[in-house]
Amino acid sequence: MTNSKLLLGKSRIDITPDKDTILGGATISGKIRVDYIKDPLYANTVVFVRNERKMAVITLDLLMITRKYVELIRHELQRRWGFDPDAVMIHATQNHKAPSLGHFKISEDYKGIPKELDWLRGGDERYHPYAVERIISSVEAALDSLEPVKIGCGSGVEGRLAFNRRMVMKDGSISMPSAAGPAAQMSRYVEGPMDPDVGVVAFQGESAPISALLLHYTCHPVHQLGQFFISADWPGALANEMKASYGENCVSVVLNGACGNINPWDPYADQPLNDAAVMGNRLAVSVNRVIGDISFRDDAVLDWKIVHIDIPLRKVNEGELEAARRYIADNPEPGWLNDVFLDDKWVYASGMLDLHEQVERNPIYRYEIQVLRIGEAALVGLPGEPFSEGGLAIKLASPSPYTIIAHNTQFAGYIPTKEAFLRGGYETTTSNWSKFVPDALDRIVEASIETLKQVFE
Repeated sequence: MTNSKLLLGKSRIDITPDKDTILGGATISGKIRVDYIKDPLYANTVVFVRNERKMAVITLDLLMITRKYVELIRHELQRRWGFDPDAVMIHATQNHKAPSLGHFKISEDYKGIPKELDWLRGGDERYHPYAVERIISSVEAALDSLEPVKIGCGSGVEGRLAFNRRMVMKDGSISMPSAAGPAAQMSRYVEGPMDPDVGVVAFQGESAPISALLLHYTCHPVHQLGQFFISADWPGALANEMKASYGENCVSVVLNGACGNINPWDPYADQPLNDAAVMGNRLAVSVNRVIGDISFRDDAVLDWKIVHIDIPLRKVNEGELEAARRYIADNPEPGWLNDVFLDDKWVYASGMLDLHEQVERNPIYRYEIQVLRIGEAALVGLPGEPFSEGGLAIKLASPSPYTIIAHNTQFAGYIPTKEAFLRGGYETTTSNWSKFVPDALDRIVEASIETLKQVFE
């Protein structure tokens, strides 16, 4: 279909796994299966077409997606429908009540994992083919529903639902507050900012006043972390609220921002909020307020660009490496703490050896930065979990007044600030989930701003 107007297609396809699919989002390594399905998981997809140029934005209610599966899906969309792979953004919201698409804790190249324990790598191979097939189907369904739309952009502020999770304690160490209650009495201050931006890109179609939405907020989806059920957490709750406001056919693509150091638990509250539905409802109030003030237009430039930058991997400390080798030599297979949980020391030691092998093979990581332009709005796709300081710096310098950060467009681990490394803490510990040199975030911010300027010129 050739049309100079902006066309949009949308779909929301169920990707909920079976209950016996092993989840990867627990804080302790184990064969985590769910007790029940609280609400379904979806692939939420919007496709844009203008003058035969096609773009797709896909969000997944999943924990992670690895580069292997991003490339596989992009290749299939190119092969079947002619998409430029650089114009396909795939974003896992980092939902901790869901499986991953791909292995992220320990790479497929590491040979030290027994075949029967392959799920220890962070993914369940039984789920991967199903998820890929459903994601590709979501794009097909979106292409089959193309219609002319008008576009409008806006933003709001909501600073009461997400919090910087790195508390600087009285002894200078870092502590992470939880849903259990405050850590304030032992702390000095919160290390850094959160991002209160509520981003909204709304589309009016012929069939509905609000046909689809690109929505943006920044917070780990980790509500009720110690309970084992499937849920889409706050991004799913927000999407459901939008359906309640604008009808069953309204598809909301929720893009989670640079939330590497952001959680939903107020460190100073006697009883922190720990309910995804309440968070979704409060965000929806902000979104509806923004939509009420938006002006719509019927044309929008579509453009995109991917750049890659080389980021050095951190070398594993020799003492820690030798300790990991000794531990695995003494314990060639992991011990079980019970019928669900494994000895975490074994998993950490295996991950340390895995990272060392990665560094030995190639000490440079090829990091992808993706920028999509839809009219005045910019979407910036960043692999891994950048700290909120990085997302804020990009927004401040962006030529677009409506800049949305989508983290976790591929698994790449935590990306802290240089200053965070001086204090340490979970996010800075050398591992598969924190493996870049300390100035990695600065490099990513600089390259993202430059790419935004190129796209918006």
